[in-house]
Amino acid sequence: MEKDYIELKVPSNVYYLESVRAFIGKLSETLRFSKKRIADIQLAVDEICSNAVYHGSTCISSGILMQVYVNTQKLKIVVRDKGKADTREWLTPKRLEEIQARRSPTGESGHGLYLIKCLADEHNLKQNNVGGTDVTAIFYRKERTNED
Repeated sequence: MEKDYIELKVPSNVYYLESVRAFIGKLSETLRFSKKRIADIQLAVDEICSNAVYHGSTCISSGILMQVYVNTQKLKIVVRDKGKADTREWLTPKRLEEIQARRSPTGESGHGLYLIKCLADEHNLKQNNVGGTDVTAIFYRKERTNED
């Protein structure tokens, strides 16, 4: 397998995220990730997509775009949202620091970016040309051990 590309367009509604999780889980299993790593990938993608729906979508029809790149070394997932009026130009280092500072063990939100950072081998957030955010998470394909 040189490099494969998959693109999914999903309505901006949490109702559809279970199907996205199932797809990513099955794809990760096919790619021979360990069971633990599959759970990590699913959780990270769920957080990325949830953030895109809640914080980067004006309505269900605005949708989110998921781009999945697969090659012999890694699984790269990019989730793109279109943003909202109050999220335009929000992705600055200062804003990300504020989100991190407000995160607390007793809080209900603000943990998604932290989880993505912990679960992905690499991650990146950047503003896109449609006024939203592109979140990239990369998971390296490692050799399976007997413990997997």
